Amino acid sequence: MSFRTRTAAYFNYLMQPGPKSGWDRTALRILEWLSVLYRIGINRNCLSYQNHPERQVLLGAKVISVGNITVGGTGKTPAVCMIARRLYATGVRVAVLNRGYRSQREQDTSVMSDGSHVFLSAREGGDEACLMARILLGIPVLVGRDRARSGRIAIDDFQSQVLILDDGFQYWQLHRDLDIVLIDGTNPFGSGNVLPRGILREPLEHLNRADLFIITKTDQADRITIDHIYEVLRCYNASAPIAEAIHKPAWCVPFAQWHCMEAADRTPRYFPKGQEAIAVSALGNPDSFEHTIQTFGCQLVGSIRYDDHYSYTEADVAAMADKAAAADAILITTEKDAVKLPAAYIEDCRLPLYVLGIEMDIVKGNDGIEKILQDILGG
Repeated sequence: MSFRTRTAAYFNYLMQPGPKSGWDRTALRILEWLSVLYRIGINRNCLSYQNHPERQVLLGAKVISVGNITVGGTGKTPAVCMIARRLYATGVRVAVLNRGYRSQREQDTSVMSDGSHVFLSAREGGDEACLMARILLGIPVLVGRDRARSGRIAIDDFQSQVLILDDGFQYWQLHRDLDIVLIDGTNPFGSGNVLPRGILREPLEHLNRADLFIITKTDQADRITIDHIYEVLRCYNASAPIAEAIHKPAWCVPFAQWHCMEAADRTPRYFPKGQEAIAVSALGNPDSFEHTIQTFGCQLVGSIRYDDHYSYTEADVAAMADKAAAADAILITTEKDAVKLPAAYIEDCRLPLYVLGIEMDIVKGNDGIEKILQDILGG
């Protein structure tokens, strides 16, 4: 287990209720003071843009931000893909702007995909951008920390009419026409504290900036929890529509088949039901992925977890093969992980690896989403 993983596990332990040692209480006090400083800094930064809108870059296209208010996985990638496809289906020219987090091109501005061809690998442009480039047929994907510059390229080179800003709720440098905020139904606000004492990127009061909320993974939370989320959201934002979504398994196919799959052919319905499986992931919220595996009939007998955005090596694949053989089980991973795996080595060692396709499905509030998108686009 890496230092980062051990640190994250310790922080998670500190957030949980229950008796704590003297050292733990000291660590919590330090984190509380750091949270005070963080809150002051984030409030000042946010207000500096709210009070001076002229500091925000205004592009010649509609900008839709999809983000969250907490750290960890809330399902932004499936949400971005869902919104992009909806808009593209109406004839709107859409482009996705992704930071390319922890990739070689993060500090630059690059075209990951022109909507037909993928030009960069996951290592070069980031796992999330590479995944979206593979599955968003007809929709360009650009990467780079400077999303305003990416947006200009999308407008100039692809005549994009709508720019979807992936993970953009805290990217105040760019003016946006719509802020969509995702709320994780399984862990919506943590302890209610901002970083590093809690998991909030911003204080809850900042929810008043949202134009639309989507509560994700509602099938993994009880109704009491979901109703409480509604109460919290309405406490800080009385008008933004609220929708509910689940992450449903669309298909699960062998890695070799997935690797050759075209963006236009993403409808295989094969599932290895009834088999014992080991989950392999490098995600912000692996519990949700592992729960999804079980929803289509696999028996989960183990899991292999890596740090979020981890880059896999051949040694990792060899370790996966050993664990699968010992348990006489198949391996199942996400598309976000699959784009980073060494395909040639996997084929050589005949790893019993399957890739699970996950899609976001709106189960409540779909009319509200359609209306607000139409309003933003002018009807």
